[in-house]
Amino acid sequence: MSFGTGALASAVGGIVLGGIVAFGLSTAMAENSIPEVQQPPADQALLGQVEYGAR
Repeated sequence: MSFGTGALASAVGGIVLGGIVAFGLSTAMAENSIPEVQQPPADQALLGQVEYGAR
């Protein structure tokens, strides 16, 4: 295997691996949904505000 063939194989492997990593990161960072939270009615909430955490 000559130097040119090894360098070409390494470059192609790096490009493919970089593409896979970039696609995976962009997919992981695209999660932008907010989970649903059960909120008490306003008359039962402290000062009419949403209560955070369990008490």
